Amino acid sequence: MLTLYHDWRSFCSIKVRLCLAEKGLPWESKFVDLMKLEHTRPEYLALNPNGVVPTLVHDGVPIHESTLINEYLEEIFPEVRLMPVNPVERARARFWVKYEDDVLHPAIRPATFAMMMSPDLARRSDAELAAMVEAHPNKARAEELVKAARAPIDETKVEAARQTMGRALERMEARLSEARWLGGREYSLADIAAAPFIDRLEELNLSGLWSTKPALKDWIARTKERPAYREAIPDNSQRFAAAYHPL
Repeated sequence: MLTLYHDWRSFCSIKVRLCLAEKGLPWESKFVDLMKLEHTRPEYLALNPNGVVPTLVHDGVPIHESTLINEYLEEIFPEVRLMPVNPVERARARFWVKYEDDVLHPAIRPATFAMMMSPDLARRSDAELAAMVEAHPNKARAEELVKAARAPIDETKVEAARQTMGRALERMEARLSEARWLGGREYSLADIAAAPFIDRLEELNLSGLWSTKPALKDWIARTKERPAYREAIPDNSQRFAAAYHPL
């Protein structure tokens, strides 16, 4: 039995849903609404003390962190293989999984906060925001959300993030100009890790960043054609209310 605690909008939740879908694994959905702070409730913190989504529960055992969850699924359910057999290509795939953790996800967060989360948080009272900080296991993250709710958009941070994202896409273009997939010849956990980054950029109306990158455009088209992608990506009713706000 696989149970996934996730938010449809969550970048990291998409990663795990993609892996589950590619492997054809049935799973039970437990929606954790981040904007309602359901990830800070005691019952969820008992399951995941970090207070983040997703959490995968397999036969009663919780597994944390999206990258580690996907590695776990690859080990436990190897029938549909999502890592290259070739050692060099496997190393390349692992690099891109790490690149998503280290570069792609951090780069997208400032724009997500500024354009998608701030409008919702701004409607909350000071008391509600104070309660959020008190309940959140990561005080720095909670205070960042409060700042996003009350302070004007930090255009400097958003522009810096945009520059980082642009450089990341250049690097992806270079890789995909020499290989069909990020790992090499086969679709892998590397492509699964990067796919939510593209989805979020489209949500932010930033698809123009790859208008002159033919290899990346081809990879995006092929990724979107996969049935698992259509199954894992949220539909419009499951997205942030402020989605598609132009930067």
